Amino acid sequence: MAVTTIAILSPGDMGHAVGRTLRESGFEVIACLTDRSERTRGLSGAAGIREVASLEGLVTEADLILSILVPSEAVPAAATVGNAITRTKSSIAYADCNAIAPATSLRIEGIISNAGGRYIDGGIIGGPPGPNEATRLYVSGPHEGIMESLDGDALKVRALGGSVGRASTMKMCYASLTKATAALNTAALLAAESLGLSSELREEMEESQADRLKSMQSIKGLSAKAFRWIGEMEEIAATYEEAGVTPHFHQGAAEVFKLIADSDIGHERPETIDTGRSLEETIQILSRGLPEDTTCHVGSPVDTRT
Repeated sequence: MAVTTIAILSPGDMGHAVGRTLRESGFEVIACLTDRSERTRGLSGAAGIREVASLEGLVTEADLILSILVPSEAVPAAATVGNAITRTKSSIAYADCNAIAPATSLRIEGIISNAGGRYIDGGIIGGPPGPNEATRLYVSGPHEGIMESLDGDALKVRALGGSVGRASTMKMCYASLTKATAALNTAALLAAESLGLSSELREEMEESQADRLKSMQSIKGLSAKAFRWIGEMEEIAATYEEAGVTPHFHQGAAEVFKLIADSDIGHERPETIDTGRSLEETIQILSRGLPEDTTCHVGSPVDTRT
């Protein structure tokens, strides 16, 4: 199957960068922006993505749809597109590239296949593609070969073969380490802040864990990502549970990201992050969302003399 026109659903932080990269590689890239935010419209326009008026127009004109959304929207989006596929009698290819559990991917496969489309299981690893970022797009399932023509320098397509779910599993296992580590780092600093040991912990880490402390600087940017990572952690927890591994690590990580998303800086996005805010100031802001009835206080040494 020759792919010439690719639809992005939806051109947000990752989606618009993927769309721009594909357009620069010679593909026609389109999107339906009905009910999308002004920010998404702006990102789409900046990436040179052409707007089409309806989903029916999108599935008729495109050869391939790349679904790149927050995990909670993956199934509803597939259902909406599935209805458009049915109405237009299209056989379009649909690649779900979201951070979802393999079981969720199989559910979406049923929706798309029953509507008449061809489903591809996908998973994106890495940041938005660009001059300094080579993003990997893992794919699997019987129609994975459709994605071969998308392979390039900034967006590398890696086929895993086999059945639907393998690419989603790769994404879940990888993100379970990288993003959950960010949650654990945040939780450790929040606990120290709440219990009055922030400066002492930083001093110890400067001496014995300098590299980890340096990596913790990335916490300053979580305010722009946390809202997307809540659902991702929940999908990872479901993946772990299906594999017979405890889901509780990532259920806890989801709670940490929810705390960040609900905080006073949770509204930030990549272009509006306060780059002058220190890690210490970030943790102080986030700590305001902790329960106020904390009963364990270790801010001062305990006198154990009798």
